[in-house]
Amino acid sequence: MTMSATRKLESSLEDLVGEGSISADQAELVRDRFATAPEVESSRKNILAEIAGYLGGAFLVIAIGIITAGQWDSFTEVQRTLVFGFLAIALFALGLYVGSDTEAKGRLSGVLYGFAAISTTATIAIVNPQNEAPTLAFLGGTTIALIGYYLVRSFVGHFVMFGFIFIAGIIAISDFTNDGSNYAILIAIYFLILGSAWLAATYFKFVDEILGYLFAGGALFIATQILFFDTEQLVSYPAMIFVAAICAWLYLRVHSWPLVLAVVITTTVGVGEFVSETLGGSLGSALGLFAAGAALVTSSLLALRTRRENRAIAE
Repeated sequence: MTMSATRKLESSLEDLVGEGSISADQAELVRDRFATAPEVESSRKNILAEIAGYLGGAFLVIAIGIITAGQWDSFTEVQRTLVFGFLAIALFALGLYVGSDTEAKGRLSGVLYGFAAISTTATIAIVNPQNEAPTLAFLGGTTIALIGYYLVRSFVGHFVMFGFIFIAGIIAISDFTNDGSNYAILIAIYFLILGSAWLAATYFKFVDEILGYLFAGGALFIATQILFFDTEQLVSYPAMIFVAAICAWLYLRVHSWPLVLAVVITTTVGVGEFVSETLGGSLGSALGLFAAGAALVTSSLLALRTRRENRAIAE
């Protein structure tokens, strides 16, 4: 604390004691606690330190890239593995060292764990090369991303973790369906499971709400479109109804705008596709717009009614 802050505190304590609001002993207790309290860094210093950390990490990665680029072809497989393996370990260790004592440190650690996951993926890909489906490499990266997010629940860590799970699932399914049979339907089922699981994880506050519901809604919507374009229309329409219904049901409980977005987009696109297939596209745009408006208005009215009922119960 600055001398100015100390003088202000002393003046305030004297005034409070003089007014009889606090006793002299209480004022002395405040002085003792103030004297032993740890110094709090200014927000500006925190921001500058965080930016410096990002820039430093970026410079390190760029420098390593420049140094190795010219000699990469002459490196043996073992040397390439050591480069990325060392980088992965160093980044993960640095993330542990930075920790998550403050929000700025947590964000920086999340970035470091994300880079460690990418480096781990590259390391395993070199050791176990699979040109078409590097399943093992992405599963290794996914594991590091999960551990990183468990240690520090940051926005970047959430993004990296979901991205790895999203891609790893696609690659694993591609690896296990070499002949390509039922590939699209399996991907759609995977996205339905992933989206539903992410809805549950977000609802129970295991991940960030806004980003979690955006990821969940996006995965569910993609699943319905894969089913539709894979000519599984008898399955895609019930899937769209399920997605819209579950997102609307959740919205009435948590009032998070990504859920309304998922309901509106799924309903609008679903109605348009249904009209296009059954009526040759006539009135498709009008009906799609009508469906979107109806879904939005209905959701808003139901949410307002729920809030009023909860308020009445509380009173």
